[in-house]
Amino acid sequence: MNAGNAMWVLGHRIRPLETDESYGMVEVTSPPRVPGPPPHFHKDANEFFLVVKGTLDVMHDGRWERHAAGSFVDLPPGTTHTFINNTDEDVVWVTGWRPKGFQQFFADFGVPVDTADAVRRSVDPDVIQNVVRSVERYGMHLS
Repeated sequence: MNAGNAMWVLGHRIRPLETDESYGMVEVTSPPRVPGPPPHFHKDANEFFLVVKGTLDVMHDGRWERHAAGSFVDLPPGTTHTFINNTDEDVVWVTGWRPKGFQQFFADFGVPVDTADAVRRSVDPDVIQNVVRSVERYGMHLS
């Protein structure tokens, strides 16, 4: 997955960011009211969210919190979480994880932004079923 190759993944625009070998990171643009994945956790990876623009609602360990631009959320391994943009404008945020590896999820399920009907294709029911069936391969465990 090359930095700068934007794609749509489950209704969110993803732009890979260049990192070293110890961690992975992507920029996410979440359109209004598009939910994140079902609540899940990563057994062996620490994840963070840094809100760059807008306000992102993040659920972790059963509690929803609203995070405005500049907010940082740290999610240690085993923390059940998800997110949603409950506003009327796009939210731009960065997520990263250590150790590196989860970026393969985006590469495998991403639809390049220049593909016809890319957003709709990224949320096709067959894609979502495939994601649910295979997320554990990426170290993501549904709660």
